[in-house]
Amino acid sequence: MSSPLVSVIIPNYNHQFYLEQRIDCVLAQSFTDFEIILLDDCSTDNSRSILESYQTNQLVSHIVFNNQNSGSTFKQWDKGMQLAKGKYIWIAESDDFADTDFLLKTVSLLEKHPNAVIAFSGSQMVDENGCSINLDWDKYPSNIATYSLFDNKEFLQKQMLWKNSIYNASMALFKKECIAHIDSMFQSYKYCGDWFFWVEMVLQGDVIRINQKLNYFRQHTNKVSPLAEKEGLYFLEGYSVISRVSALLNLSSYQRSVIKGRLMKRLKKVLRANPTLRVQMQELYPHFFENKLMTIPIYVFDKLFNISKLH
Repeated sequence: MSSPLVSVIIPNYNHQFYLEQRIDCVLAQSFTDFEIILLDDCSTDNSRSILESYQTNQLVSHIVFNNQNSGSTFKQWDKGMQLAKGKYIWIAESDDFADTDFLLKTVSLLEKHPNAVIAFSGSQMVDENGCSINLDWDKYPSNIATYSLFDNKEFLQKQMLWKNSIYNASMALFKKECIAHIDSMFQSYKYCGDWFFWVEMVLQGDVIRINQKLNYFRQHTNKVSPLAEKEGLYFLEGYSVISRVSALLNLSSYQRSVIKGRLMKRLKKVLRANPTLRVQMQELYPHFFENKLMTIPIYVFDKLFNISKLH
């Protein structure tokens, strides 16, 4: 039997209420040359029985149950990627779902542009019941093209320096061959591992952004990211990613001051709720608070005049 073109990895932990919708929306894709790898990180709910109900489906190549919780979404990513046989990989998070043409459109564009390593779409935010909510992270102009093609340096500077523009794994399809060149350090992160992972991926080729919302990103009370952000992990882990991108782009000291000023401005608000974060930041990044009184005005000034060419 020949290898599938796409490997769909569905890493799950305690998402019994969303699992069937996630798996069924993959099975309903208009593009059908794929395998499904189901992973469970020692769930304590009814996830196991739901996953086992798909074990006879011919498209399901693996169902793997951890005996002990790994403590890391990103370790589960790696486990799935090691099992994958496809040319392309889709990490379809277990609480999200997708348009039926998600694979058709992402695969077609990656095949059309062989120098591209990732194709990702926009996301429609939905609530626990799958209903659209008034939260929009992908605002496209009315006259925008169906998709945009970026070279890696342009994408790093415009889309990955200030934030992680591929903010949900479910929105992206990428080339399996690239994972051999990604530093395994991403697995040690609790929150920003995906940001680090995509930066490493982007270094290897062009990026395609589909200017349509083909992914449905579920917002609910059990999500890890809001809690992680509250605890300051965005700063504790994110600053190392931002520093790495800055080094890769060979940014000037002025440009780095602009970036630090933006972070400092955001950090001031977080420190009110989490004062211990200052101590943690000083321990990890001893020089972070140097010239702190200057960096925020530099950022505010540069936001107006864009001398740094980073905005």
